[in-house]
Amino acid sequence: MLGTPSRAVIANAMIDPDLGRFRLTRAEPHRYAFKTPSLRNGALTAPYMHNGVYRTLEAVVDFYNRGGGAGIGIQLDHQTLPPDPLRLTATEQRDLVAFMRALTDTTGTQRR
Repeated sequence: MLGTPSRAVIANAMIDPDLGRFRLTRAEPHRYAFKTPSLRNGALTAPYMHNGVYRTLEAVVDFYNRGGGAGIGIQLDHQTLPPDPLRLTATEQRDLVAFMRALTDTTGTQRR
């Protein structure tokens, strides 16, 4: 669980109201939990997060860099990320986005 916000804000965020896996399991740790997709071809799957709140990979990296939902003001009992900011430099953030873009299959022939 990451604490995905309902809007792309960087402070005083409100969690997206979708209860995620909790709707199926009724297990409290699954409240606001969603399956995380592979990073492969992620550059082709915008917008990001289950609700499409982030339009770019840069915005997603910024969200994680701030500490996920907790880092932007969401109180979530079972967040699976540490709430501390990652403190990535601007260069490190750009490098991370470049790495994720490098995982894109541009040949049109994906292996299974």
